[in-house]
Amino acid sequence: MTTCKILLLSAALATSIGSAHLYANPTADILASYSQAADGDEAMVETVYDQLNALIEQQGAKPLTMVYLGSTQTLQGRDAFMPWNKMKYTEQGLATMAKGIGLLDTLPEDINQQERIQGLPEAYLAQAMAAVTYTSLPDMFNHFERGYDIYLNLLNDENFVQQPFAASAWIYHTGIVAAIRAEDLPQAQAWLSTMENFDTNNPQTQAAKRLVASQG
Repeated sequence: MTTCKILLLSAALATSIGSAHLYANPTADILASYSQAADGDEAMVETVYDQLNALIEQQGAKPLTMVYLGSTQTLQGRDAFMPWNKMKYTEQGLATMAKGIGLLDTLPEDINQQERIQGLPEAYLAQAMAAVTYTSLPDMFNHFERGYDIYLNLLNDENFVQQPFAASAWIYHTGIVAAIRAEDLPQAQAWLSTMENFDTNNPQTQAAKRLVASQG
């Protein structure tokens, strides 16, 4: 093989390897750390924020990464002591998440061609994270309706319903939480019925069942 061909092959290989690492989604370790932060570990919030920023700086922005970064910024707002810092961080997070949602159109339209993260196509997980973040914020941020609309569109999407229930159960559960907050009990009951049809013994189903029952 000539020197020229070797150089061209090496360049092509380097490009393909580099491309595989561009626009990377959050790793399993980052997502696990995010879960700890969301559950109240304040020290972990800054760790996740730094990890996601580094990932974006090194490998480019993807919808899911931006949504998780924005959600992490809202956690910074949650944990901030001063009211103006709560507002600042949360509003920054909402702006970041909006950018992430705006990038969804850059993903393959066929969900089967998307990367699966935590058992779901990345677009579905990005939308679910946006929905749960928006609907968890205080009313003064005026994002509850936006988040609930995402749940309505996502959980009633035929392709989403076909996803593995072990991966999607938590989204139905948090959707039911949002439906109850929206005083939309019929929708909460409908989603609970879907969960029971999939797996009545799933812990998320059982928790959702208790929640709906508590509404009388």
